[in-house]
Amino acid sequence: MSSSVMTKLPFDEKLIYINGKWSASSSTQSCNVENPDTAEIIAVVPECTAEDLDQAVQAAYTAFHDGPWVNEYSGAQRRDAMLALADAIEEHRRNIELIESINTGKPISDVRGELDDTIDLFRHFAGYADKVEGRHIAAQTNSTLEGYTTKVPVGVVGFINAFNYPICLLAWKVAPALAAGCTIVFKPGPQTPLTTQYFAYLVDQTGKFPPGVFNVVLGGVGVGQALVDHDLIDKIGFTGSVATGKHVIRSTASTRNVRATSVELGGKSPGVVMPDADLEKTAKLAVSGCMSNTGMNCNALTRLWVHRSIYDEFLPLLKAAAEAITLDTPQLETTEMGPLIDRRQYERVLEYIRIGKEEDKASVLTGGEPTLGRGYWIQPTLFYNVSPKARIATEEIFGPVLSVLEPFDSLDEVIEIERKSEFGLAAGIFSRNHQDIAKFTRKLRSGTIWVNTFNPLYSYLPFGGFRNSGFGRELGYESFDGYLVSKAIIDDISY
Repeated sequence: MSSSVMTKLPFDEKLIYINGKWSASSSTQSCNVENPDTAEIIAVVPECTAEDLDQAVQAAYTAFHDGPWVNEYSGAQRRDAMLALADAIEEHRRNIELIESINTGKPISDVRGELDDTIDLFRHFAGYADKVEGRHIAAQTNSTLEGYTTKVPVGVVGFINAFNYPICLLAWKVAPALAAGCTIVFKPGPQTPLTTQYFAYLVDQTGKFPPGVFNVVLGGVGVGQALVDHDLIDKIGFTGSVATGKHVIRSTASTRNVRATSVELGGKSPGVVMPDADLEKTAKLAVSGCMSNTGMNCNALTRLWVHRSIYDEFLPLLKAAAEAITLDTPQLETTEMGPLIDRRQYERVLEYIRIGKEEDKASVLTGGEPTLGRGYWIQPTLFYNVSPKARIATEEIFGPVLSVLEPFDSLDEVIEIERKSEFGLAAGIFSRNHQDIAKFTRKLRSGTIWVNTFNPLYSYLPFGGFRNSGFGRELGYESFDGYLVSKAIIDDISY
């Protein structure tokens, strides 16, 4: 399956897309792209240079300030371009799904859902493109002065994407930015560039986007730093680790031109199981909330609180749910969980499993070992009787590891502990008691709180966090508004 992936690419993956053209990088360095199921190399792409990056930013800058995308296109024309792009993604979705599954190791059934979301996101945000509105403010002190506001696109946006949802997170970022009228330089995660390149191919094929509106650079830290540091960038959007996100924030503050920044960072999301919960259903929801995308979710449920009165009854249900997950070739319809993305992440997760056993002295309920004898596969792993202060319970692992914490007696004690967490991206509660639900959702500082479910996200609802989980919002109107800036106009009509 992997060896055939390159026959599915309608573009040359050794080229980069800048200013409406596919061209060679100035670099002599390259990056290997792997299939994490087998660790086989499936593509070789360029490691872009600062020179490549500068060309991409200059193209986006010229397209924004002098091109038709901002200066001639109406909102309705941008809307129609985005709808054409959504149609193109839908037309090519089978190829994109296969490439994404092979490059990421995601089960093909999961990738189908992500393509559904991607198409929906472009159609959803296309609806905002012709609805950029300002306000008229009545004169306060002088009847001849008229005041009003307009909203304008923030400008050239540089995006640095994570590896865990390549095409879907691209849509989260690019769709609202295009709708607002921005131009873009996009850097995918170095492990997963192929569907970003495919997306650039479709941008080009629609014929609806002027040169320079969307540009792609490939590579790792070097080109990412050059993007963050470039003086012609007006906003940076970043998804990734806390450490790198803090570095991005410091870098954008120290450049010659301070620019807007939106960062979606890590999480250590808690779930709370109350005594009145449906235990069998909740066990399946909790395990899927952690193991979805092999635990490589910033919002994954990784800290599970279970009430003392149901603790011993609940653990076997969790164990059964985890052991029922099917691990197999990601392109098979029956596969439910895939491998980790690369050797670095594989070794990181195995190290945290060691820490859980040896340093945190936690008990293993199930899993904890490599599996399948190839690639970067690790069993779904459950620890129990884990101290809330243990490393596996407080540090983001980004893998299929769930810590069932020591049993609790009162919801208030859980809330008090969780409010002091360094993270605040997501949380969940499983209960039928509306007073407990209301208390939890009101008092917890988390950007998304699920009640009797975990993980669903929608194009029309904002997603983002508090504290070390970042700031700014993806999805929803809030995301679109984040790519607009208000201007105040004051006009003396008596002149």
